[in-house]
Amino acid sequence: MNTTGTGGPTPTDEAVRRRVAAARLWAAHQAPYLASAVFALRPVILEAAAGDDTGADIGDNTGDDTGEPVADPEFRAFPADTRWNLHIEPGTALATPVEEIGWWMLHQVGHLVRGHAARSPVRPGPGEQASHAAGATRDEAAHRWNQAADAEINDDLEAEELHGPAGVISPAELGLPVNRTAEEYLPMLDVLAEALGRGGRALSESIDCGSAVDGVDRTYEDSGSGDGLTTLDRELLERTIAAGIQDRISARSEVPSGWRRWAEERLRPSINWRARLGALIRRGLSTVAGQVDFSYHKPSRRAGAYDRIIPPSMVRPVPDTVLVIDTSGSVTNELLRRLLAEVTGIIDGVAGPARRLRAFCCDVAPHPVQVVRRASDIELVGGGGTDMRAGLAAAMALRPRPDLVIVLTDGETPWPERRPPSHVVVCLIGDGGHAPDWASVARIPADALAGAIGRGES
Repeated sequence: MNTTGTGGPTPTDEAVRRRVAAARLWAAHQAPYLASAVFALRPVILEAAAGDDTGADIGDNTGDDTGEPVADPEFRAFPADTRWNLHIEPGTALATPVEEIGWWMLHQVGHLVRGHAARSPVRPGPGEQASHAAGATRDEAAHRWNQAADAEINDDLEAEELHGPAGVISPAELGLPVNRTAEEYLPMLDVLAEALGRGGRALSESIDCGSAVDGVDRTYEDSGSGDGLTTLDRELLERTIAAGIQDRISARSEVPSGWRRWAEERLRPSINWRARLGALIRRGLSTVAGQVDFSYHKPSRRAGAYDRIIPPSMVRPVPDTVLVIDTSGSVTNELLRRLLAEVTGIIDGVAGPARRLRAFCCDVAPHPVQVVRRASDIELVGGGGTDMRAGLAAAMALRPRPDLVIVLTDGETPWPERRPPSHVVVCLIGDGGHAPDWASVARIPADALAGAIGRGES
């Protein structure tokens, strides 16, 4: 833990340490399945910079007359960075109840363990750092992502009856659905913020959780925070947390649904994605193809055995398949074309190479349907945001309605709450994103597709 000044720990530092230690114990007791993560946080006491008598300079945390530390609202969330450093502003720590500090520890652990920095749609420019000064205006997109990520975490904390301080995002208080991811909350908060703004109200207070939420370094993170957990440390820690959650579930102990979902995905065994994708598509196609029916289009071979009666023959329908392709821009066209070749190759093996496919691209809205024979015939169009709810709704509106819908996406999108009438296979590209519980899912590593392109495979 860093100390203020060069003469060793001060009485203020010692008082801050005691409060942080007490907050750790409180947080570990409230959420035992996250105890190892709470104790992995590395508190960094920020150094006080020399300021004038007003205490308005950046980093000055002393009062006007007494010299005692005063709270800095910019650090009320006890922000963390991606190296698991928890940045402690002394005045804020001494003015905040121990229980509230512990709540923020659990909150920051949520950002770190769930990889919100890697999932963030906001990417820093070369050498970009977020400023930290009184009155500084944060980028609106980054601020909204922070709120969406907060909603994902706070939803699970509220499920444990751990309600946050005043001014933080609460899905329940905002009337939003529960058990959603940050990617799902993001468009909801955009709409809600616009509606509240017209009435002169703010969605929530402006709270900055640090680079742990968006990956953009803050200037104060240079203060002794070069150390922290390595990539291997984080990998082992996450597996330990996930295994502990699974043990609690097996013992019928209560765990919030968001953490259940995370643990299941984190411990999901690595499998051959081509084999799984092929199995899922073949299963979906064979389910329909196996539904035989009577038809008069082709007379029965036993028609001669009947007098004046033409009996129908038994037919096996050819499954009607529709491809919905995410062209929002987060996945390159090269990766999409490679995956399309894989998917259509599997379909050809089941339905025959002469089978026509319907396909359409989708970003925030579906584009016109394309009828093709080969993957190379599909024109990839679109860009911008992603909403697979619109894509699946358009697929269900087609006539005839498809038997099987195959969605190619990185999963950074909201999904319909209910299962569509048709069978749905979701090809998740990359390590991020998510798919709905009602879909069959095959996760495709982006580097595997990129490697295939680099080798010139078709």
